[in-house]
Amino acid sequence: MKKAIANWGNYPVMESEVRTFSFISELKEYVQATKDFIPRGNGRCYGDASLADKTILTTKFDKMLSFDTAKGILECESGCTLDQVLEVIVPKGWFLPVTPGTKFITVGGAVASDIHGKNHHVDGSFSSHIVDMDIMLASGEIVTCSPTLRADLFEATCGGMD
Repeated sequence: MKKAIANWGNYPVMESEVRTFSFISELKEYVQATKDFIPRGNGRCYGDASLADKTILTTKFDKMLSFDTAKGILECESGCTLDQVLEVIVPKGWFLPVTPGTKFITVGGAVASDIHGKNHHVDGSFSSHIVDMDIMLASGEIVTCSPTLRADLFEATCGGMD
């Protein structure tokens, strides 16, 4: 379905073929069948990031999978917003080590933009606090990467806007 989309600044506005998914199988099917698309979270980025002729929204891929309250390690899907994350971790005595100016961005967007906060000079960016993450390749294969496992893929993804 074609839809007018824009980011937080509402400029530019463009028409995009917008799709959604809730399950990995749906994403895999889309990735394997579609070329030249961009994943999009909650659209809270500035400028024209996450705007393309073909867009797949990640906001329905938003499940919390686990939270280790002893270590403060959360596992979630990329469409979770930081607001949703905070609702889970704050009551357990935890907070995000890096927070941007809004809590309404997705975890996937935080990774893709490798967001920073006011404490960047001390604690680094969002990717500095990721233990590992699963990435779907263009082939549909899912691989795990981290700062030490497939580090090239990890570094290309964090801040790579892909």
